[in-house]
Amino acid sequence: MPDEMGSIDIVETLEIGGDRVTVFRQENDVTRTATIVLRGATQNHLEDVERAVDDGVNVVKAITKDPRLVPGAGATETQLVERLTALGEKTPGLAQYAIKKYGEAFEVVPRTIAESAGLDATEVLSRLYMAHHKKDDWAIGVDIENEDGSGTLDARKDGILDLLAPKAWAIKLATEAARTVLSVDQIIVARQAGGPKPPAPNPNWDED
Repeated sequence: MPDEMGSIDIVETLEIGGDRVTVFRQENDVTRTATIVLRGATQNHLEDVERAVDDGVNVVKAITKDPRLVPGAGATETQLVERLTALGEKTPGLAQYAIKKYGEAFEVVPRTIAESAGLDATEVLSRLYMAHHKKDDWAIGVDIENEDGSGTLDARKDGILDLLAPKAWAIKLATEAARTVLSVDQIIVARQAGGPKPPAPNPNWDED
């Protein structure tokens, strides 16, 4: 029974942020549990930090199941635009237009990142496409800090990586949703609801 319950080195009561809390402290660094205490000046800031910690824990949890990573900062989406556009150029018939438009949809990710950072999205995208046109620069993404003035960086060298599994599932589900909408060949038009129309005024009546 004691082995199942475990052991603790120090139990103490501390005051953190005006609240009395009981702390179970383990002096041994080798432990299976950990407690993270978050502090913030405002409730909104504290919630943002809590979400960041929760996202980090979920990333570690997901990476234990599928360790594959892809460059972030919009680099993967830019490369998808490049490859789908090249595939559309090689595809004969009307299908090439659908493939190209499908590829253009991925442009929203790097464009949104650039616009949110206050950068010139059109100029940044042109630099991204120029870099991704080269075979060895497919990891170039958007630099939100714009350190060198170009608005681009090497996401792989800077350690900006995304999990492959959730990104692949997001693309798959979004594609299925678009296909479902396009497969609908009937539209039911909603009509304005209401009772009988009010009677029109009699033209023979006086204005009074």
